[in-house]
Amino acid sequence: MKAAIIAFALMGSGAFWAVNAQDLAEKDVPQAVKTALAQKYANATDLDWEKSGSNYEADFDVNKVDHTVILDPSGKIVMAKRDIDKKDLPQTINNAIAQKYKGMRLDDIEVVERDGKSYYQVELDEKGNDRHLVFSSDGNEVTEPTYWD
Repeated sequence: MKAAIIAFALMGSGAFWAVNAQDLAEKDVPQAVKTALAQKYANATDLDWEKSGSNYEADFDVNKVDHTVILDPSGKIVMAKRDIDKKDLPQTINNAIAQKYKGMRLDDIEVVERDGKSYYQVELDEKGNDRHLVFSSDGNEVTEPTYWD
């Protein structure tokens, strides 16, 4: 998993906190974090760990689908995302993209779960001009949460 800057909102405050993620050996991940991940994603394969500030980021596959999860040191899942197919993108979001971003090609699509809500982040391409957008389920573009790379 690449070392990258990860931006995510501090829960409840709406402020953003960017940190450098650092690769981490599994032996250095607290047992509570590993246990929580294993309980939620029992079929995870190709697991890689990173440390993001005080949190832990797990990157893995489930049935050949990419997943990334951020857990706090107690094992609570802060945010999770997974790849989805275009056919699984809500029609409200397809409609919003078709109206506002006509001519742009829909690329990477992921569903992000945070605070009990689902958001959809997409990458749109147009002749080298990429846009990273986040939508709520009802098709509205949102700024919170930010696009999680």
